[in-house]
Formats: sequence, structure tokens, C-alpha cells
Amino acid sequence: MHIEHVLHQGSGERNEDCLIIDRNIFGVFDGATSLNGACFDGGLSGGAMASAIAGRTFQRNDGPLGGLAARANDSILDGMKRRGVDVSLRCGLWSTSAAVVRLTDGGVEWFRTGDAQVVFVGEDGDFRVAAGREDHDYPTLSMIRERGRHHPDVQGLIETVRLGMNRNYGVLNGEREAENFFLTGLEPADNIRAVLLFTDGLDIPCETPQRRKDFSGLVDAHRKLGLSGLRDHIRSLEAADPDIERYPRFKRHDDMAAIVIHF
Repeated sequence: MHIEHVLHQGSGERNEDCLIIDRNIFGVFDGATSLNGACFDGGLSGGAMASAIAGRTFQRNDGPLGGLAARANDSILDGMKRRGVDVSLRCGLWSTSAAVVRLTDGGVEWFRTGDAQVVFVGEDGDFRVAAGREDHDYPTLSMIRERGRHHPDVQGLIETVRLGMNRNYGVLNGEREAENFFLTGLEPADNIRAVLLFTDGLDIPCETPQRRKDFSGLVDAHRKLGLSGLRDHIRSLEAADPDIERYPRFKRHDDMAAIVIHF
């Protein structure tokens, strides 16, 4: 078994993503900046707090993945309450997406919530996305493409979509409703050549937003370039579009956390 991993800060002040690699458990976590901009513990955003808490909880590796997710969710709630966060103001909640796998004798257990991804690549190069779904950011990215990142309507739509967390899509943010969006499964070990876990900072920029993301280009680019090469390719495309005119996205460079497990 061979492991590749990347943890790379985007254009923000701090990296809100994190990853864990510990014996047979691997995870990536994509913290989302609280829309009220509040910071804690020496300047950490709510997203950074949430992703770190979730990573530490899963790293304990002492129960079912869904149970660890519920415990992480509760720990995020406890962390907010201990720091005086008003949890009734939903746009200020700490939140994180998560993608976690655990290797077992029977195959690969997986957990997902939010827009962090798990992709299984077969011996013949085909791939399967664990619990593929529509991208909840598709409407916002479409508006950015049509009107520009700084159009006043964009911020309003960002807030509307954020309020859809654990109503239309899942995140770990301390809300009990988060458990309704937990996605879990077991992938048989037969025919798995590699497992890719990544936050959406690893998505290859595209000019037209996709309602359902197509990861064929990402899987092919990783096969040709490796994970570090794929990171560099993405950063070069973003750097060539500094004003966010060609590739619709929320910031010049997003944080990036990714792990590839080769068998």
C-alpha cells in the first residue's frame, strides 16, 4: 500500500481544511467559513475549528464511522457553546464537510457528508463516486459565471445556500439534523486499485458549473500527474484567472486536502 497526501492553503489567511492519516483510517475535512467572520482561539475561524474537531474525533477510531460522525457533530456543538457562540444564528455555526474511509479485512468502509468526496478507482481505470449527488453550490457558481463574483446578489445567494445546511445537504455543524445526511457504505476490496478522498479545493476549475460534478478529468489527471502534480495543475489554472472571470469559484484559491490510497 502506498499513500499520497496533500494539504495546501488557499488564498485565505488560514487553511480551514485538515486531514488525518492514522493506521487504517483516513479522512479529509473541509471547514466552511462562518458568514459572520468570527474567530476563536487565536484567530481560528469557525470552519477551521469544526474541521479540526471532526478530524480529532475520527482519529480516535473507536466505533462505527457513523457513530464517530455523530460524536464529532456533538463535539462541534459543545465547542461552540463553550465559546459563547449563539447557535440559534445558523449562518454563524461552525461547519465542516467530511470524507473518511477505514480499511478492513472485508474492504473499505466509507463515510461522507457535504461536498468532500470519496472516489474508488478500479483496476481497469473505471471509477465510482461514493454516494454521488448534486452540487449544492451549483446555483451560486452559475450566478457568479453570469454576473461576476462581486455582484451584490451573489452574497445573498451564498447566505441562502448556507441556510440549507442539514435541510438540503449535510454538514457537521452541531445540529441534530446533520445525522439525516450521513452517508455510509462498504466497498468490497475486489478490483479497487486506489481510493481518492478530497475536499473541493481539488476540483479542476471548469468554465461551466456542473449540477453533478464529473470527476473523470480529475481521475485521469491524477493518473498522469500524481497528487502533487494535480495540485500544481489546479493552482496554475487558478493563477491564470486571478480575477475569477473564466472559472467561476468563491475565491482565487480554495483550501485543499486530499489523500490517495494505492493498493
